[in-house]
Amino acid sequence: MRIGFFLRDLKIEGVQVVALRLAKEFIALGHQCDFICLDAEKELEIGSDIQVHILNIPKEIKYKKIIKYAPIFSKWLYDEDCKHKFDVILCGHGDTINIVSVIDDPRLIIQQHSCDKISYENKNHFRKLKYRLKLLKKINNKHVICVSKGMADFISSITNSYLSITTIYNPFAINEIKSLSEKPLDEFFLKNDYICYVGRLATEKRLELLINAYALINKEVKLLIIGDGCAEYKDSLLRLINKLGVSNKVFILPFYNNPFAIIKKAKALILTSETEGFGNVLVEALICHTPIVSVDCYSGPAEIMTGQLKNYLVKEAEPKNIANKIDELLLGDAALDFEKVYIKFESTKIAKQYIRLFSNFN
Repeated sequence: MRIGFFLRDLKIEGVQVVALRLAKEFIALGHQCDFICLDAEKELEIGSDIQVHILNIPKEIKYKKIIKYAPIFSKWLYDEDCKHKFDVILCGHGDTINIVSVIDDPRLIIQQHSCDKISYENKNHFRKLKYRLKLLKKINNKHVICVSKGMADFISSITNSYLSITTIYNPFAINEIKSLSEKPLDEFFLKNDYICYVGRLATEKRLELLINAYALINKEVKLLIIGDGCAEYKDSLLRLINKLGVSNKVFILPFYNNPFAIIKKAKALILTSETEGFGNVLVEALICHTPIVSVDCYSGPAEIMTGQLKNYLVKEAEPKNIANKIDELLLGDAALDFEKVYIKFESTKIAKQYIRLFSNFN
C-alpha cells in the first residue's frame, strides 16, 4: 500500500510523533509512506525511506479560509495518483482535516487525536448546534479513526455522518523508549526524589490542581513540572508556588527531547488534565516502569488505567483526593505489573490493526 500522512508540519508534537512511529512500522511491514505537509517547519528527524512533500499552504487559520486551499491539495493528489496511486491518506491535524472536509474521497481518513466533549458541554444551545453542524461537515462520508473509545463515543453521540468510526490506540515504540530511559541524567535528577508531570503548559492540563494537591501530600519528594507552553500560564503557576511556600520543592523545567530517563527516575508521574485525547505520557511512564496517578478525565486515562492501576484513577478531581492517591502510591508497597498494561499499545501491533482496517476499506 501507499499510505500518506497529511500533516501541518514536522515539529516535535504528539500527532507528528505518532505519524512517524506508524510510518516506521508500515515501512517495516512492506508499505510505502509519504508525509504531506502544509509547510516546511521541521524538528523531527525523518529517514530517507519516507518521502516528504511540502504544499506551502498557510496553517492555523480559520475553517472558511483554509478550505479555499483544498484545490491545491486536490491537484497535488491527482498528480501523485497518476504516478503511483495512494491507497489511504491519514489526516490528523485540524488544518488538514478542514481541507479534506470539502473533498469527496473515501481514501482521506480522519485521524482524531483530540476530544472536545468538555468544551462542547460548556457551550450554550446555539453554540452546540453550530459545533454539531461543523463536525458533520468535517467527517461527512469519511472513515474516522479515534485514539480512544471515549472520543469515538462522543463523536457518535453528535453525528453519524461518517462512513465508519473505529478506535485504534496510539502506538508506542516500547524498546526505543526503554533504551532512552537508560540514558544518563544530570546530577539534579540523581540526587533528588521527585514526582513529575511531563507535557504542555496549558490551562486544560490544570497544573494548579497538581500544585495544590502536592502541597497536601505527606511524602517528602519534590515536584518537577517539565514542559513548555503559555508564558502567561507559567507565570500564574509560579505565583501559586510562591503563595503556597513550596518554591524550594516545586520546579518548572523546560521540555527535554528525551524525557524518558527523567520519567524512569521519578517516584510517580501525575496527570491532572481537564481533558485528554488519549494520555500518551501515562503509557510512556508505564513503559519506564514508573507508577502513575491520574484524574479520571475524558477521555483516555480510564482506558489505559485498567486492572491494578484503576485504584490510582481519581474520580473527583479535588486536591485532597489527588494528594491521598499520591500518598497511597508513594507510601504503599503495591507490586504493579506494568507490562501487562502497556504491551497492548506496542507499535507493531497497532500498525497491523491499521493495515487490517485499510484492507477492509479497499
